[in-house]
Amino acid sequence: MKGLVCLLLLSGTLCLSYISRSMEDSVRMRSVNSRSMEDSVRMRSVNSRSMEDSLRMRSVNSRSMEDSVRMSQQLRSEDGRQNPPQADTSRTEALTDSTQYCHLFFTDIHAALRELTATVTEQRVDIRELTTTVTEQRVNIRALETRLRDAEKADEQQTFILEELNKKHDEISSLGEVTSSQVEELRKENRDREIAFSASLLQSGSGSIGPSTTDITLVYRNVFTNIGNAYNPVTGIFTAPLKGVYVFKFSVYAHGNKPNLASAHIIKNEQYVVMAHAQQSQGTLNSSKGVVLILEVGDVVFVRLWPSSRIEDNENNHNTFSGYMLFPLR
Repeated sequence: MKGLVCLLLLSGTLCLSYISRSMEDSVRMRSVNSRSMEDSVRMRSVNSRSMEDSLRMRSVNSRSMEDSVRMSQQLRSEDGRQNPPQADTSRTEALTDSTQYCHLFFTDIHAALRELTATVTEQRVDIRELTTTVTEQRVNIRALETRLRDAEKADEQQTFILEELNKKHDEISSLGEVTSSQVEELRKENRDREIAFSASLLQSGSGSIGPSTTDITLVYRNVFTNIGNAYNPVTGIFTAPLKGVYVFKFSVYAHGNKPNLASAHIIKNEQYVVMAHAQQSQGTLNSSKGVVLILEVGDVVFVRLWPSSRIEDNENNHNTFSGYMLFPLR
């Protein structure tokens, strides 16, 4: 589940990065277009100013020509007053040609001026339209820059969240490693604490033990269970491998006989703890006991038959001795 979350966040981060790069490219392209349009506006403005300057120069030239014509006419009228008209055909023709040329030149200038004025008007309209477009492009660029900043902030947040999740994942992984080692240690401790045994008196056949004038340590040779190998089937003694609380049980069995009895004790370190006792003149004798003991490491527990006691056993395993550790102590 953690791996899936990290994968989803990584995918979201890559998507945001791709969107951010796409928006940056779009902003750059729009900026280039805007600069191109601004250059076009500036060029058209320069062309318009050049045309206006040309119009002004032509107007100045036109006025200069008009002044020249007026001066020529004035000189001609003064010359006519001072000198009577003579048959000077060549001069008259020259003046006539000059006058016609001036009229044609003035007509061409006025037509050019009107064309230039119309062109300048169109250029001004185009400049206003381009200025409006450039303004709109600037607004769009500012909006894209705002979106780009927002996307970068979201990308940073996603990156931060991903880094935090990676840190948590690393912590959980290290914690999982510690937990695994701890579990292994606990398993080892539990294996060490797995202590239990159970055995009956005879390995096979039938027989009896006692009576005797002294105590007899009973050796239970038919072992059913011996987890931890704390019970010794040769000596009949249980030796505690760990400090803890232990449970022990044993039973005695015999046939009724008035002079004899069935009686045995659980012994801890040569100290009598509990006794199972049965006596009657006929029939069978049965008795059992159990006890919970706190043992230190190395303490011993075994069963001892009482003097003058007699017990019997066969393939039914009537006489048993069992024990196990309930829990350890520190």
